[in-house]
Amino acid sequence: MKQIQILRPNKRWIRTLLLLIATVAINPLDQPVWAQNQHDFGGWFSVNTQGPLGEYRNPDSRWKWWFDGHLRYLTDSGGFHQTIMRPGIGYALNDRTSLWAGYGWINELPVNGRPIFDENRFWQQLIWNHPVGCGKYMSRTRLEQRFRDQSAEAGWRLRQFCKWTEPIDCHERCSWVVWDEMFFDLNETDWGQIGSFSQNRVFAGIGLNLHGPNRPRIEVGYLNQYVRNPVDDDPFNHIVSANWFWTF
Repeated sequence: MKQIQILRPNKRWIRTLLLLIATVAINPLDQPVWAQNQHDFGGWFSVNTQGPLGEYRNPDSRWKWWFDGHLRYLTDSGGFHQTIMRPGIGYALNDRTSLWAGYGWINELPVNGRPIFDENRFWQQLIWNHPVGCGKYMSRTRLEQRFRDQSAEAGWRLRQFCKWTEPIDCHERCSWVVWDEMFFDLNETDWGQIGSFSQNRVFAGIGLNLHGPNRPRIEVGYLNQYVRNPVDDDPFNHIVSANWFWTF
């Protein structure tokens, strides 16, 4: 009976979070100036790793390294759409809070028929984790400075990411996963930043903790990406997303 009393509040948390994410994802589509949308389909795949710096595999080290790599496909770009390589280093303030900084290289083939281009980014972020019942809430606030080919203008962008994971019936291996990330351009540039809200991504899926060293984990599900386009129809992308995690 005690187990049932513990689970019920957590399920209400999931329903509330799903409702909030759905509201955030759908709300931009209700605005008159963003009413037109073009739909596309694709697959996004990522590898995400991090571990301690300093003494080899010292779990008590506050200094951390980070790497995530992405390969993304969209049908309107003829298949390949984007590659991302993003290394970084961080410092754990405590068990729940960490600061990070790094560099990102992005190679992208636009869906509008323009030539392929490279983007270089410097990024800084704050991550905060908090357990709630059997589940866990994670917030990531990231600031980016973006540089494109053939332009000296830096595009400043703020990204707010919120993630909730809830073990299925408190099972350690399987969990529900939902997250949302909003993008805000902080300035306008000659290469395309619009200086306002620019994008939203919402994900719902399942996470599975696998057996093996380095605590491997995979999260698979549906990702919806909305992109604001001030000069054309707004892209509205439906994506199968698979994400692999290692923690050293």
